[in-house]
Amino acid sequence: MRIIQRGFTFIEVLTVLSIIAVSTLGVLKMRDWALSNARVGEAKALIATAQAGVQLWQPQRGLYDGVTTQALSAIAAVPTHWLDGTAMNPWGGAIDISADSADSTRYIIRLTGITRASEGARLAHDLAQTAVVASFTGSTLSATFQG
Repeated sequence: MRIIQRGFTFIEVLTVLSIIAVSTLGVLKMRDWALSNARVGEAKALIATAQAGVQLWQPQRGLYDGVTTQALSAIAAVPTHWLDGTAMNPWGGAIDISADSADSTRYIIRLTGITRASEGARLAHDLAQTAVVASFTGSTLSATFQG
């Protein structure tokens, strides 16, 4: 009489575990990609909000003297909870808005504390189309816009 064994062989179990491991790695990679896109998208939205607020600030003569994150928040040109811009960007760093000291017809928006260089570089690349100058150095993105 022949004995019938039940269960899976060692090779079958290893194959299933390998498939699960590869699938999990793929899902984690997609999650990281989605989170990265979300942070960059949120940063772009913050910058667009800041740009709209600066346009409300701009006086008739076209100079941005005195424009700051606090000043824009005080007149509700940007959300009032921005206050001085501390811990407002998606990476937990600050957003800073100021007039360009070299040319008062321009203004600068800075995002500090960007922890992923690839996201900062991608943001600078995307802003290069609309900004006069956009750069990412260290953990700071700087974008200069013409009024």
